[in-house]
Amino acid sequence: MLVLFRNLKGTDFLIASLAYLIVLLISFTLHEWAHANAAYSCGDYTPKAAGRLTINPLAHIDPIGFLCSALFCFGWAKPVPVDPTRFRKYRKGMILTSIAGVTMNLLLAFVACGAYMLFTKLFVINNYFMLFIQMFFYTMFSLNISLFVFNLLPIAPLDGFNFIAAITSYGNKFVQFMAKYGFIILIALLVIGDFAGGSLLVRLVNWISYPIVRFWGLII
Repeated sequence: MLVLFRNLKGTDFLIASLAYLIVLLISFTLHEWAHANAAYSCGDYTPKAAGRLTINPLAHIDPIGFLCSALFCFGWAKPVPVDPTRFRKYRKGMILTSIAGVTMNLLLAFVACGAYMLFTKLFVINNYFMLFIQMFFYTMFSLNISLFVFNLLPIAPLDGFNFIAAITSYGNKFVQFMAKYGFIILIALLVIGDFAGGSLLVRLVNWISYPIVRFWGLII
């Protein structure tokens, strides 16, 4: 958050920060709830037993991960415990559970983009409350597109890796390698990306954002 809004000052910084924290709380919660609900729907009762079939943020938020997200724009929520052996159909359950979180992020981004464009078109931003609403929708869109792109990277323990593991054969060398070294690779990419300005991820985010913005632009 401090990095994201470093160019803002005073009240604008406080409003943007409040919007970001609320959006972060909602996005993390619904992302993990989607994983839990998908696993439960596929026959695994583990998420329910762990109390994860709820949209209560307290069940999903990791305090350290949330603090890191708030300060440095990189963090995590509590992973949903899943027992794939309980899925009625193993591969189908793994696929649906792995993509549930990013699907939720994409849906949130899609709705938020339309809400942002409609709100901006209908209202004049002439007070702090209106500015907060505008920042809320804008942040909901941009953050969830970023989460969608980032989590689809095929690096353990991200959702993209879990999807690759679900659709490939058992003993796949790439999956075995990533399962062992994925976290190290992820940290290295984050450090390199920070020095490089995250240009590749920015391009991917822009590429995914463009058709959504165009769609709503044709309607609103």
